[in-house]
Amino acid sequence: MMKDRAYQLHHKLVGLCPMRRQKVMAGEHAFNVWSACNLDPLLEALSQKPSDHPDVMDERLPYWAELWPSASVMAETILSRPPPKATRWLELGCGPGLAGVAASRIGIPGIWTDYMREALWLAELNAMEEGVQNPETMLLDWREPPENLRVPWILTSDVAYEVRNFGPLLDCFDALLEPKGEIWFGEPGRPVAKDFFDHLDAAGWTWESLLQVGKISVYRLRRAA
Repeated sequence: MMKDRAYQLHHKLVGLCPMRRQKVMAGEHAFNVWSACNLDPLLEALSQKPSDHPDVMDERLPYWAELWPSASVMAETILSRPPPKATRWLELGCGPGLAGVAASRIGIPGIWTDYMREALWLAELNAMEEGVQNPETMLLDWREPPENLRVPWILTSDVAYEVRNFGPLLDCFDALLEPKGEIWFGEPGRPVAKDFFDHLDAAGWTWESLLQVGKISVYRLRRAA
């Protein structure tokens, strides 16, 4: 059954663009991860949609199909240091889902979320590669977080790239994070991220670095006491 589901997911994805399965290192830990060979077919498909299509109006570029550099550093952080005393996690904007796969490897279950259904197919496929049984996925737009969901541990990377999203992103953190929970936040050193951390300070969050590899850092975010 699991092999059948993995085949179906792979078939859907290669119908969108060529895919590749590659070995990815997270520190000393190896993963086999599916991602797009290139984004050109996805960008071409987006360009053919009418101007009033939701994907065009919302500028839904196919970032979900790539494994961004912060993901492997996030996975390394999860595997190389004690995680919080959390029984559940949520990966926000999961893309290929490597952070959640790493958290699953240490025995903590969770939910892969993204606002693109195709990303959930990809994350589910990669979770199955790791042997996760029945991976849990959820469509989630951080501008409209669900009202009945709270978790103690949020994982997210490469999301602080547009100033217009900072307010909704912080509101989403507030909505989804349990009162004493924490967020592990991967950031590749974009200049605009300084503004995001200014927003964090103004909103009463504290933050500290957990791991830095080159320009990429993983931070722990908490609400101020």
